[in-house]
Amino acid sequence: MKTLSLLITLLVCLHSTAALSESLASKPVAKPAKVMLFGSFHFSNPGLDYVKNKQIDVTTEENQTYLINLSKRIANEFKPTAVLLECDPKQQTAINQNFNKYLTDNYELPVNESNQIGFRVAKEAKIEKVVCFDERNVQWQAEALMKSMPESNPDIHADFQTLISNITSEIEDWHKQGSLSGVLKKLNQREYEDKNKSLYILTNGVGAGDNFAGADAAASWWHRNFRMYANIQKAAATNKRVLVIAGHGHTSVLRDFIALDKNAIQVDTLDVL
Repeated sequence: MKTLSLLITLLVCLHSTAALSESLASKPVAKPAKVMLFGSFHFSNPGLDYVKNKQIDVTTEENQTYLINLSKRIANEFKPTAVLLECDPKQQTAINQNFNKYLTDNYELPVNESNQIGFRVAKEAKIEKVVCFDERNVQWQAEALMKSMPESNPDIHADFQTLISNITSEIEDWHKQGSLSGVLKKLNQREYEDKNKSLYILTNGVGAGDNFAGADAAASWWHRNFRMYANIQKAAATNKRVLVIAGHGHTSVLRDFIALDKNAIQVDTLDVL
């Protein structure tokens, strides 16, 4: 009797397992969302970034024509179903009120990349609203690093100053000698993105074994970007194609996150620039 009972139990388990497998197989597997990370300099140049430089005027007739055509190209080739902008989620209502005015030609676009590119792409792609995905509660906390580095780690401080100077000069040369298209292409190339991120690794050892000022500063920047990427993941969970427009300092980090995300496929921004 025990043998018969065990056999019956086994058959029931096998049947249940087969039924479950068949049920799972019949369900469509969700395809990863396609995400395009568009790294940009801040068109309005508010001077908030640590690396400061003189830059191209995006309001010239030539550059406005380029931005209009670029926006159409992104909308028609990538076909985004969501557009994420580097703006405070607390401003979401006001941002979309302005976007609704823009849809009816009652809004003059301010000089910033969120409007000049984001609004134009969303309108061309017939998207009803844009999404603010920035993180403002967590910021890059580098005060202790900048205060202690010159004295505690003078060699690192000297290398840091040199790297900042080199990056600043390089970017200024791009803006002086190149086109708006050329600058955006360079900012979205892996070589520059790695150089940008190397600043945090260079200073990471400051205060090691003591106050860890360098590591804490680097962690705060990644912390902010992890939160921003969480907002991207939220949008990608319900949208097939997500365009993300942000400062190149963010996209250089976010690009590493998306490479590890099985639920997202990165679309190369250089394909549309």
